[in-house]
Amino acid sequence: MKTIFTTRKFSYVIALVLLVITYSCQPDDENLELATFPNIADIFTDVPVNLTDQFFVSFDPNAGANTNGFGTDNTTVFEGSTSIRIDVPTPNDPDGNFIGGIFLDRGEGRDLTTYNTLSFYALGTTTATFDVGFGTDFDTDTFPVSTQIELRTGWNKYFIPIPDASRLVQERGMFLFAAGTASTGGVGYTIFLDEMRFENTNLVSLNGGGIQNGEDQVTSGDVGDTVTVSNAFSEYNVTGGENSNSQLIRLNTAPAYFDFVSSNENVATVNEFGEVTILNDQGFAVITASLNGSPVLGSLTIGMEPLPPSPNVDDSQASQVSLPVGFESTTLVYDIIAFEGATSAIEANPNPSGINQTGTVLRSTKTEGAQFFAGTLLNLEAPIDFSTSEILSIKTLSPKANIPIRIALENQAIGGDSQIFIDVNTTVTDEWEELIYNFTGQLNPGIAYDRVIVFFEFIPEVSGDGSTYFYDDLFIIGSDPVNDGDDPGGNTGDNLLSNGDFEQGMVTWFGNAFNVQTDGGNSFNLSDNEVSGNSFDVNLSHPVALDAGTTYTFSFDASTSVEDGSRTIIAGIGLNEGSFVAATEVVTITSDIQTFTFMLTPPEGGTNSRVLFDLGDDDGVLVIDNVVLTAEGDGGGGGSEELLSNGDFEQGMVTWFGNVFNVQTDGGNSFNLSDNEVSGNSFDVNLSHPVELDAGTTYTFSFDASTSVEDGSRTIIAGIGLNEGSFVAATEVVTVTSNIQTYTFTLTPPESSPNSRVLFDLGDDDGVLVIDNVSLTIN
Repeated sequence: MKTIFTTRKFSYVIALVLLVITYSCQPDDENLELATFPNIADIFTDVPVNLTDQFFVSFDPNAGANTNGFGTDNTTVFEGSTSIRIDVPTPNDPDGNFIGGIFLDRGEGRDLTTYNTLSFYALGTTTATFDVGFGTDFDTDTFPVSTQIELRTGWNKYFIPIPDASRLVQERGMFLFAAGTASTGGVGYTIFLDEMRFENTNLVSLNGGGIQNGEDQVTSGDVGDTVTVSNAFSEYNVTGGENSNSQLIRLNTAPAYFDFVSSNENVATVNEFGEVTILNDQGFAVITASLNGSPVLGSLTIGMEPLPPSPNVDDSQASQVSLPVGFESTTLVYDIIAFEGATSAIEANPNPSGINQTGTVLRSTKTEGAQFFAGTLLNLEAPIDFSTSEILSIKTLSPKANIPIRIALENQAIGGDSQIFIDVNTTVTDEWEELIYNFTGQLNPGIAYDRVIVFFEFIPEVSGDGSTYFYDDLFIIGSDPVNDGDDPGGNTGDNLLSNGDFEQGMVTWFGNAFNVQTDGGNSFNLSDNEVSGNSFDVNLSHPVALDAGTTYTFSFDASTSVEDGSRTIIAGIGLNEGSFVAATEVVTITSDIQTFTFMLTPPEGGTNSRVLFDLGDDDGVLVIDNVVLTAEGDGGGGGSEELLSNGDFEQGMVTWFGNVFNVQTDGGNSFNLSDNEVSGNSFDVNLSHPVELDAGTTYTFSFDASTSVEDGSRTIIAGIGLNEGSFVAATEVVTVTSNIQTYTFTLTPPESSPNSRVLFDLGDDDGVLVIDNVSLTIN
């Protein structure tokens, strides 16, 4: 391996290969003549193209960067004769425990305004994750972006979208990477890169973005202070290479790609780099942003804007004590325990006014001489679901202002060893106010937090003085404040499984293949079996009580990697003890995500039973999601079982694929929105959903659709059929109007294949199309 590199001292804070990139401003000199720069696309083919003689500029070795593992290779290549080789060191390597740096353009920079993505091929000697990006040149660093990719053991093409190419008129930072062994358990490995270039492709489309991590945040400061917009990101829908399924890529994005606006420039101004200067301490200014002309999520408010209060919690119809909690139920038993001199009870609201006019609240009194850490705990019957956010809201009523109220979260079984906490001060007396507790970054994904503890006036050595406090309306910001008894994990109400969609993280499930991952806002279980053996050697299971003789409907979504192509698993339900007897099915999984549904009757029943996935008799990647088990008669059985997942688009940019896959949300409802401006071949514009079809079987296919008032009406082709080969399908030509309608057809596919699909071909007519509530069932 030939080593080609230099080093650059640069201040980076790196922990487990997490890059924190500081942005600086590019000088502006109006007297400089406009210059043009080469628009060279290639970065590395068989040789580095127009890069520095040293080619690779490493991160600072003094910060732990290993400079010995970078070079080229002539044996493992995707195309041509040479690839880039990166040997990732182990944590105890004396020369450094990670490797990373940049590829720097040799000249004054490149004009990248005609491209929309950086692409490259990568292969690893093992599966791993590492950070990649571009726009870092160790000088101005004005337009950096970065993301994390999943490395596989076969060649894959990867895309890094360019958020706004019109700004890259002189870019020197061609590529950035950083790799360590956090994802491989300390095991070193090798990465090969090849065919790196900028390109303009229709496989990449902007899905949205945000500043301040997509949240509306408030800050204050003194006149003359500068506050910089932070946690900016952009998201892209990418359909890549041989895998036509869309994926959502999230980029850490420099603020310089965004356009910023201040709502009140008398209070604060904002420049093109997201730097906010405070000019006045009277009033407030809201900083918002857009990307490529489209508004993005999040805002930064400078000053004391009176933010609207969160709605009151209604848990009067709840079937269990779980967040959100409003103490309004007359049937639930709230498990409340006061300790160390506090007394607590659910009582009538003593001051039904302002932001809290609900009927009942929780009282907590710190009696005379009570410990300063006296408080009240509330045990929940289901873990807190942090999938929407990690910010907890609570309304409090206190006789004292400027005292800390501590909220702690715990797991009931673990207790204090699992506790995390935040202190927030009250600001008013004898009025209801909303306090916000941001637990972002504190949560342990392996712990199910099912206990909330509230400590009023948490001041060391200050004993209780008999003061009485009240609190109400506990819920997670961004979630629905109505607790109607739905499963907290996002599953259907009849699902016998909790956390069947893995959105609660590493809880409930067990087995040596239990490994929850999150990508694009969706959580799922990911395993990669490298050596086949006994089927039960590799297992994922979920505890559930089963009754012998009862028929259950068992469904799940699953896929493998494009490299593996297909693999088999055993899935079913049965005992978790003794003979481990079970009702199972052998399932062939492909690289297209599919929903599998089976009717199963366990041969024996018992409380110590389980849902099981035995994976050991075949190797390869396996993604499992949305596991549902319902008993016959509970809404899960019969011949009308839904074959599609995310047919209502409420899960966002998952499952569906095609060049008009574009989920939007309005008024709390999600749907797919497209706008075809030029008509041509019907299949030129497509939205599809993978599903397995059987020839000769009759299916009921339905969906809601409408066009815009301006377009009036338009035609589409809708149906079901193959996603390969001849692409033969059973279809209908549908005329869609501006009035939303439900269209229902009975269709019989002409051929069978596990690689089939529901399809909407839209290319032979132009105009807006809204599609929602797509359903496919077997007659």
